[in-house]
Parts: sequence; C-alpha cells; structure tokens
Amino acid sequence: MRIRVLLLPAWIRWGVVFALASFIFYASIITAPPETAIDTRPDIIPLDKWRHFLAYAALGNALAYATIDWETDTQLAAASIIAVTVIYGVGIEFGQSYTPNRSFSIGDAYANALGGILVIPFY
Repeated sequence: MRIRVLLLPAWIRWGVVFALASFIFYASIITAPPETAIDTRPDIIPLDKWRHFLAYAALGNALAYATIDWETDTQLAAASIIAVTVIYGVGIEFGQSYTPNRSFSIGDAYANALGGILVIPFY
C-alpha cells in the first residue's frame, strides 16, 4: 500500500536536513547533553543510546523525504540514504575522539547506524 505525502518545496526539505545535521553536530561535538539518572542504569538501554537512535532515524527519514522526487531506483536510494546517515554518525563519533571530555563510543556508533536503518519503512 502506498501512502501519498505532501511534497514541500526542496529548499524546505533540505533546510530540515541541514538543521537536523547541524543539531546533531552541535549536540555531539560542541556541547554534551546533561547526564541523567536513566543514563547510568545498567538494566535498561541508556537514554543516550535512545537519543542517538532517534536523532539518526530523524536524519535518515529527513534525507529520504528530501530526495523523494529524485528519479532513482528505490533500493539504490534506500542504500544511499542509509550509507550517508551511517557515515555521518561514525564521522561524528570519530570527531568526538578529538574533542575534550568526549570519546569515541562503539555503542553510540551502533545506535546511530540502527537509527539510520530505520529509514527502510519509508521505502
């Protein structure tokens, strides 16, 4: 079943992508969200992993929506969006390794990648 979505102008769609990517960069490299009690509980998935997952799911879906009018194969488009999202997420994690008081986290990289993969239902 196909669902029709309202297609906003390209500059708005790409503006949302840029805003999300900028927010992720700011929250990951420039500043850090405050640690909460949920971040330190070992019996549940930490809140920071959920933040990563949801941020990259939003970025991936915004990229998919921004490119929805491109004349490409659906599988190629989905694979490209996932690749760009995962590469951005891993790049941010590497960037954190050079930032004081931050470090590279393989768990965060996995959460970023899983969030990026969440774009598959869009296609």
